Amino acid sequence: MMNGAFPGIKKISFSLQGLSLRQRIPLLICLLLCSVVAVFSLMSYLSVRSLGINAGKQRLINLTIQAGNMIEESLRDIVIDTDEAIAENVVLDYLKHGTTASKKATLNLLEQIGGDGSSVYAELMDNDFNTLLSAGRAPGYRPGSLKPLPDTSLRNFTNKAGNIYHVNDSIYFPVIIPVLDDKKAIAYIIRYRQVKITSKLIEQFSKLAGRGAALYVGNRDGSLWTNLVHPVSYQLPVSHLNKEKTFEYVNNNNHLIGAVRYIPDTPWIVVLEFPHQAFLQASTQFFNWLMIVGFILIGSGIIAAWLMSRNLTRPLNTLTAAAAAIAGGDYASTVDVSGGGEVAKLGESFNAMSTKLKSAQDIMKQQILEAKQMNEQLRHLSAHMEKVREEERLHIAREMHDELGQLLTGFKMDVYLLKRKLSGNEDPAITEKIRSLENAAGEAIQFVRKLSSELRLGPLEDLGLIAALEWYCGEFTKRFNIPVAFNSSVTNIQTSSLIKTGLFRIYQESLTNIARHAGATRVEVNFEVINDKISLTIRDNGKGFNADPPEKRKTLGLLGMNERAIVIGGSLKIRSAKGKGTIVEITVPIVKDAVSA
Repeated sequence: MMNGAFPGIKKISFSLQGLSLRQRIPLLICLLLCSVVAVFSLMSYLSVRSLGINAGKQRLINLTIQAGNMIEESLRDIVIDTDEAIAENVVLDYLKHGTTASKKATLNLLEQIGGDGSSVYAELMDNDFNTLLSAGRAPGYRPGSLKPLPDTSLRNFTNKAGNIYHVNDSIYFPVIIPVLDDKKAIAYIIRYRQVKITSKLIEQFSKLAGRGAALYVGNRDGSLWTNLVHPVSYQLPVSHLNKEKTFEYVNNNNHLIGAVRYIPDTPWIVVLEFPHQAFLQASTQFFNWLMIVGFILIGSGIIAAWLMSRNLTRPLNTLTAAAAAIAGGDYASTVDVSGGGEVAKLGESFNAMSTKLKSAQDIMKQQILEAKQMNEQLRHLSAHMEKVREEERLHIAREMHDELGQLLTGFKMDVYLLKRKLSGNEDPAITEKIRSLENAAGEAIQFVRKLSSELRLGPLEDLGLIAALEWYCGEFTKRFNIPVAFNSSVTNIQTSSLIKTGLFRIYQESLTNIARHAGATRVEVNFEVINDKISLTIRDNGKGFNADPPEKRKTLGLLGMNERAIVIGGSLKIRSAKGKGTIVEITVPIVKDAVSA
């Protein structure tokens, strides 16, 4: 279950198994450093990112407050300037008496404050905001060309300014100055001013605020939004605002963060927005530096790990080479591991082991040499005994042929002579007895001849190896009624009598084993000469046996066949399986140019 759940771990473990210790240590340290650097970098980046976003939001709020304060201070200066201009009670005198002189003085006053600087128009209104007088001297001014839109914000007596509006792509706003009589407003002077903030000033503000900053000033009712240069298409993305918090939204796949501030005593609202990415610049730069430092640390760690693994694995490589030398049979190999620690102790133990192995190897070599010498002596003895047996057989065969054969022949001749002398005897018992003696003598003579021939391997000496093998096939078939097919790629071969006798005896023992144990119905014999080697193969279709360990049977017959093959300098292979017959293959080297086709 676990292997199926984590196949990647299994693959890594398999890949590590193919690496040496010198390669594993730097790799593992590299993986460890990468993991530590990755975790530390991620945690640090997330912390710095969170701090950067929070700090950026607080800075955004502070910048919005500063922008609102600048507008508020500018409006306050305009109000103070207007109050100072109407401090001579000219307007109040006109409102109370309505004389021509007071009206003219009021129009002069309105013309003065309506055409001063950014002011383009001024008018005097009663409490119901009905125009009483108006004047203005702005360049290009024509009476009635700059009439404000109906503005309900003018009726809010707490405001010092009305809604922002635009005419011909120019931005205007009215400043409201109450005319007081006994601390009670009896009329209002409305001073219309044009917003004359240049693009360069806005650009300087954007640079001060930061890349991507956008400043919007508009009416609270959303009737108009401006960037203080031109009207803009903008809509506040949230309905509930908190001046101490920021708001976020996505516009055209752009993630934006903004802050808002209401201008006191006005229907105006200031909004400052930044792209979300601007808050991540510091954290991104911090992360890049972390990655650079991390790569430097990883590289330094890999170099240090490589040096450490090199110093650590050098004695281990020495031990490995020495162990390989011992595995190759060089038990005199020792190591020189300097220094202290476990590796040095391991080297000392290895040298002690090598010394003991060398001593044991010397003893084993001596025992093997003695065993080889003894085995060689036993084989020489076996060959000598086999030669003695063959000579004894030959001697017995000659004695049987010469002595016993002559005695039986003489006995048969005596019986023949006796038969002739008693030919006139009509006693049937005597006649039958003489015939029985004559037959017995003839059979005895045949038996002695056959036994003498087998003992001295007459066909082998008379016919040669190949003909003798083929002759024995016929004798085996007659005796056991098992057909034997003999095939030979050569007609004659000249080799030593030892090899001929050994091959013939192994051949006899193989056929005898087939007759006794195989239960075969057919035998095939192949005699070939391949690469200057005699190859004699005997194959039967008998019941076979399991020739593989642990059931491989080492009978005396098989051991004798194998020993004969070794004595004549050849080899014996037996292949068999239950129910699939047996194959006996004898291979013996011969001298070149000893074959005749």
